[in-house]
Amino acid sequence: MNKAINFVLDLFFPSRCPICRNFIRYDELICEKCIKKLKKYIPENDDILIKINDMFFDKILAGFYYENEVRNGIYSLKDGHKEFGYYLGNILSELILQDELISKSDYIIPVPMSEKSLRVRGYNQADIIAETISVKTGIKMMTDILYKNPSEVQHSLNKTQRMKNVSAYNINNTDLSGMKIIICDDVCTTGSTINRCAELLKNMGAAKVYAAVGTTTKLKRNE
Repeated sequence: MNKAINFVLDLFFPSRCPICRNFIRYDELICEKCIKKLKKYIPENDDILIKINDMFFDKILAGFYYENEVRNGIYSLKDGHKEFGYYLGNILSELILQDELISKSDYIIPVPMSEKSLRVRGYNQADIIAETISVKTGIKMMTDILYKNPSEVQHSLNKTQRMKNVSAYNINNTDLSGMKIIICDDVCTTGSTINRCAELLKNMGAAKVYAAVGTTTKLKRNE
C-alpha cells in the first residue's frame, strides 16, 4: 500500500536527486549517474583526516570522501533534502552489519546539535543517518544522552578553533558501564567532535565507542 501511495504522489510531486536535482523514480534516493560519481572511503589507504594524540573512540567507519558530488549531497541534506541522509544511513548500515564487533553495539547516538541550531534547521542531519542505521541494524538509537551547548558552527572554523569548540559538547549523568556505543555524524574533518563525544561516553563507563560517519575529508600528507 505504501508503495502505491508513493507512486501516486510521485505523479504530482516527482522526486529529484538531492545531488544533481534531476528527476528520479519514486523508489530511488539518488540517481544512478550520481551514485557512480561518489567516491567511497577506502580504509586501507589510511586517508582519514584524524590526527589526535588522545583518541577515545576505538574504530571508525566512513561511507565516502567529502568532495565533489558527496559535498553537494551533504549541502542538500543540511538544506532540507533528507534523501542523501537516508542513503548514507543505508551505506553505513551495510558496513556495520559486516563488522562482527560493531554490529553488536548496544546503542547508536547521533552527534547532537544545540537547541538553537535545531530550531533554525528543524532537524539534526545526524539523526537522519542514525535513525536509518537503527532501523536497518536493530541497534537502538538514543538522543537524550549527549547534548550541545550554544557554540560556533564547526564547519566555519579552522582546525585549531574546531579543537577548542568541542568543549560545547556534554553528557547527562548516565550509567553506561560495559556498553558498546556507536557515535554517528554526517561529516568527519579533524575528528575532534566524535573524539570529544567518545571521551564523554567512556567517562560514563562505556566499554567501546565506535564512530560511523557518512563522509570524511582526506589526510593532507604535508601536515
